[in-house]
Amino acid sequence: MSSTKQEFLTFIIGKEEFAVEILRVQEIRGWERPNPLPNVPSYIKGVVDLRGTVVPIIDLREKFHLNANYDGTTVVIVVHILTSQGERIVGLVVDAVSDVHQFDVSNLQAPPDISDSIDSQYILGLTTIKDSQGQSSAARMGTANEIAVSEKGRMVIVVDVDKLASENIIKDVVMKADSMPTGNG
Repeated sequence: MSSTKQEFLTFIIGKEEFAVEILRVQEIRGWERPNPLPNVPSYIKGVVDLRGTVVPIIDLREKFHLNANYDGTTVVIVVHILTSQGERIVGLVVDAVSDVHQFDVSNLQAPPDISDSIDSQYILGLTTIKDSQGQSSAARMGTANEIAVSEKGRMVIVVDVDKLASENIIKDVVMKADSMPTGNG
């Protein structure tokens, strides 16, 4: 494997497909309501206890100003982020997990600075993926229009998880969680 090729976990938020580096992913969990924290931004849903570790839960859909519904496909991707205080574990709420793909990070395209909903500071770059035959299933079925569209593939937004969870927010959330009473208080 080339040093510029890396594996990424792709996931869905709304109608968009995103990706995070697979080596940062610790696990994927079903949605469960976290313990809420006072005085945090609305996209911080609270914290969960993950085998003795306090894990802040960030709803990426709200952070990106997109619609957020909690249903059977809502999942939390538990990732490792790097901060100035060291490595932290954070849960990212998304609509659904998609697949694992290999991208050449040296070929990522810079994000255009035109999106009102997703701040480009959180984006490493953009790439296009196609299915294993190099075209979508719709293209294999048929019409010239479908084939022309499918040759472009699906656009994937590669996310920088370290920038997603700003250090001060994570530090504040962990400090608030540590000061909360546990058990019967």
